[in-house]
Amino acid sequence: MELRHLRYFLAVAEESHFRRAAERLHVSQPTLSLQVQQLEKELGTPLFERTGRRVRLTQAGEVYRGHARRALANLEEAQIALDELEGLLRGRLAVGVVQTVNAYLIPSVVAGFAARHPGVRLRVEELSAEGIEEGLADGRLDLGVSFVEADGGDLEAEPLFEEELVLIVPEGHRWAGRRSVRAADLAGEPLALLPEGFCTRRLAEECFRTAGVRPAVAVEMNSVEALVAVVRSGGPATVLPALAAGGPGVAAIRLERPTPRRSVGLLRRRGCAPLRTRTAFCEAIRAAVGPAGRRSG
Repeated sequence: MELRHLRYFLAVAEESHFRRAAERLHVSQPTLSLQVQQLEKELGTPLFERTGRRVRLTQAGEVYRGHARRALANLEEAQIALDELEGLLRGRLAVGVVQTVNAYLIPSVVAGFAARHPGVRLRVEELSAEGIEEGLADGRLDLGVSFVEADGGDLEAEPLFEEELVLIVPEGHRWAGRRSVRAADLAGEPLALLPEGFCTRRLAEECFRTAGVRPAVAVEMNSVEALVAVVRSGGPATVLPALAAGGPGVAAIRLERPTPRRSVGLLRRRGCAPLRTRTAFCEAIRAAVGPAGRRSG
């Protein structure tokens, strides 16, 4: 078995299509098919079910995908570690970030990091908290910026700041001048929220349940920026992290009784090899979250 077998297998698994995978790898489709067949022969089991032009993983393929990803990630980590023995800061770094943090904190961090470390190929993905945990577990991600759970399992967590959810209203709203509002006061208030399934929505719903009210959800949108834009345009209020409330045209009001909050931090695989690239990016985030933490808490 050779490394190209793993790379070819993963490309087909991700594309669910041999032609698209071949284009992505810059090889011919017959070459790709032959390499995958060789891998299946060596493993003694089919990894894909061919259904017309598309393919899908067999049960064995699903199991093998996780191991293949971790194997390649470990080899890439090893290469970066060898480079760093020579005092170089280069290679690649894959970071997963939850949407609410990615929208307002990460862009400036990425810009500064890229300017200081041009030899590092940085890939930042906006993912759900669950997607970040999965990516760290199977080696697709080197670092996560997400919500810190009490029991991290196989993940190490470094809390960065406490993030509060606030009520964001248009400047002309009747509550725009208030410093705080009770969660119970939102009974019957039209709201624009992230869809169910988002961690932010679940935290807001928990706050409403504790206050004994049901939110009047008028709008659902899967983008933090879009929700804030709706509020800025005079639409319904929203409940989002305080970081999202910057800019003109909106006012942020603290929610009380209860105040929904959670911890945001850096996540990495427990026992992963130390990498200077990851350390440098973590340092850049720590430097940026000082004022962000004060705004959120």
